[in-house]
Order: sequence, then structure tokens, then C-alpha cells
Amino acid sequence: MNQRKHLTLIAAGSAFLASLPLINVFEHYTWAIRAFLVVAVMCGVGLLVRSMRAPAWAPTGAMALAALLSLTWLYRSHEEYLGILPSPGTIEHFGQLMRTASEEMSEYATPVGDRDGFLFLATLGVAVIALLVDFFAVVLRRPALAGLPMLAIYSVPVTVDTDTTNPIPFALGAIGFLWLLVTDNVDRVRRFGRRFTGDGRDVDLWEPSPLAAAGQRLGAISVIAAVLIPLIPFAMPGGILDTLGAGGGGGGAGIGNGKNGKSVSMFALLSGQLTRDKAVDMVKVTNVDDEHPFYLRFNVLEDLNSRGFAARPITGGGPVSNGFGKPEWGPSVKATTHQAKIEVTNELAISFMPIYTWPTKIDKLSNQWSFDPKTAVVYSNKDTTAKKTFNVTYQRADITPDQLRAAAPLNAGDPALKDLATAPGNPTVKSKVDELTKGLTTEYDKVKKLYDFFSPDNGFVYDTQTGPETSGTKIADFLQNKRGYCAQYAAAFGWMLREAKIPARVAFGFARGGNRSGNTMTLTNFNLHAWTEVYFPGYGWLPFDATPSTAIGGSVATSYLPAAGAAANDDDQLNRPGNNGNPTTDSSAPAAQADTHDNPGSTDSSTAGGDSTLWEKVAAFVTGAIGITLISLIVLALLLAAPAVARNRTRRRRLTFATPTVPVGTPVPTGDGPTMTVVADEGTLLAAKQDAHRAWDELVDTMVDYRVPVDEAETPRATVERLVKKERLRDQAESGARLISTAEEHARYARRPLTGRELRTAITAVESAFATNATRKVRLIARFLPPSVLRRWRTSISTGSSSAALATGRGWEAVMRTLSVRRMVTRRAAR
Repeated sequence: MNQRKHLTLIAAGSAFLASLPLINVFEHYTWAIRAFLVVAVMCGVGLLVRSMRAPAWAPTGAMALAALLSLTWLYRSHEEYLGILPSPGTIEHFGQLMRTASEEMSEYATPVGDRDGFLFLATLGVAVIALLVDFFAVVLRRPALAGLPMLAIYSVPVTVDTDTTNPIPFALGAIGFLWLLVTDNVDRVRRFGRRFTGDGRDVDLWEPSPLAAAGQRLGAISVIAAVLIPLIPFAMPGGILDTLGAGGGGGGAGIGNGKNGKSVSMFALLSGQLTRDKAVDMVKVTNVDDEHPFYLRFNVLEDLNSRGFAARPITGGGPVSNGFGKPEWGPSVKATTHQAKIEVTNELAISFMPIYTWPTKIDKLSNQWSFDPKTAVVYSNKDTTAKKTFNVTYQRADITPDQLRAAAPLNAGDPALKDLATAPGNPTVKSKVDELTKGLTTEYDKVKKLYDFFSPDNGFVYDTQTGPETSGTKIADFLQNKRGYCAQYAAAFGWMLREAKIPARVAFGFARGGNRSGNTMTLTNFNLHAWTEVYFPGYGWLPFDATPSTAIGGSVATSYLPAAGAAANDDDQLNRPGNNGNPTTDSSAPAAQADTHDNPGSTDSSTAGGDSTLWEKVAAFVTGAIGITLISLIVLALLLAAPAVARNRTRRRRLTFATPTVPVGTPVPTGDGPTMTVVADEGTLLAAKQDAHRAWDELVDTMVDYRVPVDEAETPRATVERLVKKERLRDQAESGARLISTAEEHARYARRPLTGRELRTAITAVESAFATNATRKVRLIARFLPPSVLRRWRTSISTGSSSAALATGRGWEAVMRTLSVRRMVTRRAAR
């Protein structure tokens, strides 16, 4: 097999390995099987064409054609010629599959199932990557460029899924790229025939190539940068990139954005799901004994700024197993206890669990989920709602208008409510609230008056169009145009309540569904809803739905608003997309445009304008960048210190001699230097030899560290004579060098070695002389980046990678010899 055919196999294998991170995106392995089949067909066609000595462009064209035929066979439109040849109908079918995949990207949570659009997109992507990798690595012989298309598909999982993913597929993808680089490098060395430096000088086998060393340094710097640079966004506060770049808006995906549900805007989520053209099951609720349950609720927004409602970080409470406390209902309130079984599908993947309020017990839900009594929200920082099934026991209060009318007055100094009863200044809102609440004394009467203001009798219409923007503020535009959907009604009602000094917030959840099977109610994306919650002392937070009831399939009347929603309680009015309306894709609510990031435990970073100013966000970004820089410097310092640590460890090990301090046997002169003794004890013979070799190895490494030339062909005596003459060793340094040389000569050539503790002193004296004669730069490098260690590491890496590449090549050769058609035919003919 020639090398181009060998590289064809490696390129195909590397491309498929680079696609393995898609395992984190798909629920099943259907995509991998189909992608493998397409890549295998492309690889086989490429091998066949290259074996015919075709032009360089021919294999690439043949592989592209093979990919097209394979995709046609896997994703048939039933309009193909001869069942496999693509037709205009096939191309149109492919376009429809891609459009379907594009539409469903914002509808389905990861991991996604085997949907034709996603499968086609994944298979096509892997085929294109395989073609580009083959073109760069085999045709152009630039395997490093193949990393760019491989990186494109390699980064897909971390783009669509911000939660923790399986790291093994990413490691396999990296191994595939390194495999491609090493194979190409080995092939180049084989074809060139010798190792060389940049100036053309041959490099000895023991000497590391300067070109390879430069490449390794560049590679190390690139790896460090690749690791550290992606960490910078994690130091930024949420939304800083949007503020500095894309800007605000409701943005983003809907619920089906999978584990990104933690950071998606609630208003964008609501709008994105209600505007879909088909219903998707999200939650199934089995109510045991509650025939008319209220809305299923999963989150609230409590902050209000000039642009609308935004999320507040939820950090309170504890695991759901710790209990839920008691609601604020007084003893005069009648409450009934009910039970429900809640099943969440894969289409709802957010970090807030849909429940009924007020819960008293939740079964079959792990302690990764916590309950915050302040907001009555069940949330998680580590998990999503997808595919969760649990039982909830909850209380439902029966509160009358007279009870709320007689409620205690609000405590204006209560710190828990103070921020929830204030609103940004807006003349339109203020004048309307003052007009409506004039002369009213009780909180309930004010709430009821503001609630009735949003009645269709006053001209309010549930509509996809909110009307023209003329006043400069969305809340004023909504109050003037009187058109919008549930998000506008809930936010505007909440804003007006706060202007009246009444605590209010916006809640999100599901209205009642009409698709029933016995006691089981199925809630779809069309049942998503927003409403307002109002605080009454002694009764806690109570829901008020200002959206016209006739427009909401599944609108529910409450005991304290008996006339509300009566027309919408009939089952034939429930779960009807026509009733829900189709809210505009503009996710901006009049008082709720803030792009909230509902991430428990983190600061709110609404890109549409939270309490933080742009300068505060820039300051937070700078602080985060400084933190990342400090971490990077620490990591870099540890990496730079590694050679010095390794050198000191090696030196200590070598200078720990095993021979006794008291001389044994007959004294033997060593010239002008110290006297050593012949070892008479056979038990220390081997230890003495090892001591001599260690001392000599230390002397050689010291020479390398201080840039003293080393000649492996010299004898120890010749080396020492050269050192004494050219390096000007004198006194103790000269005696020490001669002592080490004599010990090494006896260990190599004599029947009995020499021994003595003088070797440590000798090595220290020689090193001191080298340091005295060296420049400051050489001394610093010898201390902190000793060349002897770097040389040893380079040699080990080079040897290991070459061995691995050769072993892999031999394995491939063996496999291809086994599968060779020529050999099979020859064996069969021989029989």
C-alpha cells in the first residue's frame, strides 16, 4: 500500500473520531452508524481511485460523488432514478430536511431523538468534514489545516449544550487529529531519509532536532493558549457579551433549547413556544382529587426596572427532602389538600420544576432540586426538568373577596417587600394608576380596579400585534394601543400594581390543558402562560390573571375573583391554539423586555437593562479577566518550574550514594586528587559501580546545563582533560573532575570499582566552576530551565510518538494485508 492510500485511511478515521462529540447531542447512535457508513464508502472510493494513479483531484471528486449517493440511499425521497441516483426531487427533499432541522433546533432539547432533519444534518456534516480532511491531509499534504473543519464539528456540542458533557468523545477527537499529524510527520521523515537542522546540518541520532524542538515549543504555546483563552468567557458576567456585542432583546431559544434553559429569557421562551405552528407535549398531570386545579407554575420574575421585569437570583431554601414549611394563610382560611402526578417530557428542559402551589410534599425527586419558600420555586443548579416524573402533594386555599378586603395594611418598612412595591418613574403609568385608584382605601379594591381595567370592555384585545411604538416606552405603548398577549398583560398589570405601592411579580407556568384521558391532563407549548401574583398580608402571594379569559384556553377562576374566566372553564375551550392566539415573535413585553437569565445562584445579568450599568458590567468583565490572567500566570509558573523540579529531584537521587563512608580495603592513589579505596566487600561492589555511574551522569548533565560541549565518543579521561584545558578547571574543581573520571573508569573497565563519599564534594566543586565561567543567562537557564531535562523530555516524546506511529502503521499494514483482495485470490488459486 502506498503512503497516500495509507493516509486516506487515517484521514477517514480521524474525521470520524472528530465527530464523536456529537454523542452528547443525540439520544441514540443512529447518526453515528449512518455517518460511519458514509465515511466508509467515501474512504473505499478514495482508495480505489488512488490505486488507479488518477489525477490528484479525481479522488476528491469521486469521494464527493460517493457521499451524495450514500446520502441519497440513506435519506430517500422515493423520486430517485433507479432507486439510488439523485433526482431534482432528491435535492428538494434534502433542502426540506435542512429547513426542518433549522426550525426544530429551537424546539427540541438535547439529547434529541432520531428525527430525520437532525440525522441528515449530522450525516451531511460528517461527510463534508471527512471530505475536507482528506483534501487537506492527503491532496495538499497540509494535515494541520485539517484541524479547522474538524474543530467546526468538534465545537457543536459545547455550542448547543452548556451543561456538563461527556469528555471522552472530545478526547477521542483530539487523538484522531494527533494521529493524523503524527502519521504525516512519520511519512515525511521516511521520504526525506535523514534528520536535519534549519541550516542543513545533519543531526545525530542522540541529538534532538532543533526544528522539532521549535515545533514542540510552538505546539506547547498553542495548547496552553487553546486551554486558557476559552476560559475567559467564564469569568465574564452573564450578558456582558450581549451588551458589548449583539445587544438585548428577548433573544434566544425557547424551552426546547435543552439545558440552556437556565439562561433563556422567560419572555423569549414564552413567545418562542406560543408561536410554533404545532403543539408539542411538555407536561402530563394526573390530578387525583382536584377537578379544577389552578395553573401549574415554575418560575417568577421579581425585579422591575425601566425596561421591564427581570429575574432575581434564587439562592434560598434547601433540598426538597427537607420540607416546604407553611404558607402565610391565616387560621381563617380554608385550605384543601390535593395530590398530583407530574410527568415532564424531553421537550421541557429548564432548571425550574413545574409544580402546584403551595407544595407540602414531593416524592421521587432527587436532592439536586431545592425549594425556595420566598418565591415558592423548585429549582436546580445541576439538573433539568427533562424526563422527570414525581408526585406532589399541595394545598389550595379558598379565599373570599371579603377576607382580602379586610386584610391587614401593608408594612411599608418590611425589607422583604419594599423592593417589590416600587416601580420606575413613568408619567403614563402614574397618571393612569392615580386615576383608577382615586378614593380607594383597601389594597384589594385597588387590585380589583386595576385588574378590571384590562377588560375587553375597555378596549383591550388579545392580539399578536402590539401596535405602533410612539411614546418611547413599551408600557405606555401597550396602555395606549391595548393589544398584546399574556406576557404584556401580566407585566403591565404588575407594573401598575407596584406604582400603587402594592407588591407584585410576574409568574410563568401552564394554563389548564383540554387534552384529557381520565384524570390525566396533557399540557403543550400552547398552554404556556404568564400571569401576575399580588401579595396580601396574612394570605401571601395570590395569582391574578389579567389576560382576557376568552383568549386563554384553560383560564381558571379564583375564589376571590368569582366572575373571572367563567366563559373559559368549559372543556371545549381548553387547549385550543386559536384561543391562545399566536403571540408575535417579538418577545418584548411592554413591561417585560428584559432578557433575563434565570440562573439560580448567580447574579442577574439582563442584557436588556438590569440594575447594573454598562460600566459596572465592564468592571466586572475586567475583574474576571484579571482573575483569569492570574490563574494563567500561576499555571504558567508551575509549568515553567517543572523542569527545575525534575532536575533537582534527579540530582538528589544521584547524590544519595550507597557505599559506606569508612574506607574498606587497600588505598589506591588517584593522582593529585583525594585518595579512594578498593572495595573488598563483594556485597557493595554493585553499589559502588552505581555510585560511579551516577556521579558521571550528573557531571554530563551539568555540562549540558552550562552549555559545555559533550562528546559521547570520548572516554572519561579524555573528557576530563578537555575540561581542565578548555574550561580552565583549577584546584578543587580539577581534582573533583579527575576523581569522578577515575571512579567511572574503574566502574567501566576495572575488576573492582572505587568508593568514597568524596564524589558529592567533587560534583559540587565542578558545578561551581562551571557556574563561575558561565554568563548570567546561562546560569539562569541552567537553574530554571535546565537543558539536560528538556533534552531528555524531547527525546522521550519523540521516541514514544515515533514508536506509537510505527506500531499503528504496522497494525494498519497487517489489517490491509489480511483484507487484501490480491492475497485472497492468490491463496485461493494456490489451493
